[in-house]
Amino acid sequence: MRRFTDTSRNSTPWNSRVILALCVSVLVLSVALLATQNPQSSSKGEQGGDAGVEQVPETFRIKVEEVQIPFSVFDKKGSMVLDLKKEDFEIYDDGVKQEIRYFSAPANLPLRFGLLIDTSSSTRPRLKFEKEAAMQLGYYVLDNNKDQQGFLMVFDRTPEVIQDFTSNADDLTHALDGLEAAGGTALLDAIIEACEKNLKNSPGPGLPRRVLVVFSDGDDNLSKHSLEQTVEVALRTEVRIFVVSANGYGQRSPGEETLKRLVEETGGRLYSPLENLPSAAFATGYESKHQLYESQNSVYVPGSGAYTSELAVSMTKALESIGNELTHQYAIGYIPKNPSPKKFRSVEVRTRRKGVEIRVKKGYYTAP
Repeated sequence: MRRFTDTSRNSTPWNSRVILALCVSVLVLSVALLATQNPQSSSKGEQGGDAGVEQVPETFRIKVEEVQIPFSVFDKKGSMVLDLKKEDFEIYDDGVKQEIRYFSAPANLPLRFGLLIDTSSSTRPRLKFEKEAAMQLGYYVLDNNKDQQGFLMVFDRTPEVIQDFTSNADDLTHALDGLEAAGGTALLDAIIEACEKNLKNSPGPGLPRRVLVVFSDGDDNLSKHSLEQTVEVALRTEVRIFVVSANGYGQRSPGEETLKRLVEETGGRLYSPLENLPSAAFATGYESKHQLYESQNSVYVPGSGAYTSELAVSMTKALESIGNELTHQYAIGYIPKNPSPKKFRSVEVRTRRKGVEIRVKKGYYTAP
């Protein structure tokens, strides 16, 4: 029988072991020399500070991505201007002019929108008005096209989605049946939830525009979030806010300023169909000392006559205007020339066309 001797421990040739030892020695010597040339740690320990330490410039890693800005253009009469070209516009990011890499003329671009209806006690006299307005807007925008989808959320002290994203306006109409007003109001909390939980994760291909249409008087007595926090969330989630105010003739709700701030900061618009109706002054007693009803809320009572007709016309115009703006917007895309670690960056769109107004959000937040 042949015997095999285990030589695994001594199988490395002699010359290989010598070379390995020399490499280790060179490595140790190199480390020692580097420590002698860069004695930062010893300097700090002996001198108690940063004396003798070479200051390394702080660097930032900035993720540069294309920014897309939707916006609308109106003439002095409030009509949309739809014939402008790419060369008619300039865009500025934090005051620096940018190169327009992408441009879209007004078109029916993909849209995800939410209808947010105030069902708190303060809107009880106007709930019928809000429901009818929401129904009409659904039919203006949705046409069973998967590129256009909307959801319905109601809120009082808490928000609740009663119809998820759909392209069928009938779904929204059925969901509105039976709504009743009750409870306190948490408007700002509801807006934040609609932006973060619904619009931010909206379904569908591509990069849809995100819009929230709020039906409310603006009163808020229960929200845990501030107006500033709400605006920031809307901008971070790329949501434009439009408002259909439920405030009537002569009413000055404390929430009116809140509504104005929401639309101004996000590039939306405030509509007040109940304001400036010729018959409202008489119906509410502002021009006549005689009251038709015991309550000034009587203007919201369904009926016939001049006021009801004027309200229908005013509301139709407002909803048509919103519908047109939601489905016909310009869009500009660019990669910022001036990247920086700033979280919020201002945006300004300019045009060579005289006598027009551009509605665009004040800026955007960079990715964290």
